Amino acid sequence: MKKIIKIICVYLFLIFLSNSCTPDHLLISDIDFTSATIKERKDRREFNDYLPTSIFKKDIVFIISYHTDYIAGIDLGFSNKCYAFTKASVIDNDLLESSYSIKLNRPFTYNNKIISENQNLLEIEDIKNQISIFENYQTFNNGSADRVIEFSQNFKNLSVFSNDDYKITFNCKTSDNREFEKNITVKFEN
Repeated sequence: MKKIIKIICVYLFLIFLSNSCTPDHLLISDIDFTSATIKERKDRREFNDYLPTSIFKKDIVFIISYHTDYIAGIDLGFSNKCYAFTKASVIDNDLLESSYSIKLNRPFTYNNKIISENQNLLEIEDIKNQISIFENYQTFNNGSADRVIEFSQNFKNLSVFSNDDYKITFNCKTSDNREFEKNITVKFEN
């Protein structure tokens, strides 16, 4: 009986050791879309610090934060090598940058041209060239700031907005065909 208990303990230990070395698999189940301003610009933009804002004064930045769900599963592959004491996380679906859409519910002027309401800014080549989209590795508002959409200072200087509130609609899809639509309200200071 002791021999069987030892064999079971060794087997359970091997399962635990094998499972502790495999990364957690996550799926993006929802997102947050927030307006922000740059709190502190770092040498590498991926490490900038941001603050939430509803009034764009000096810069125009949007933050996309992921909400993920854990995918349960067990991997009994004993050939994995484990060198760390913490598990990594892998997101198995990704936001498709090609599906991003940013629309404003009011017209504005950019470079002396009127941009009509509900037009996707990322489809206008002159404006698209003024936008940087990148991963971020800092925390934002006690959560994550996974992707940043930052409009250039040149875009801000060449744009004239009304003093009214703008409703901004952001749409995107994931690689596993989940669709998200988020709305926020902001003001622009010219």
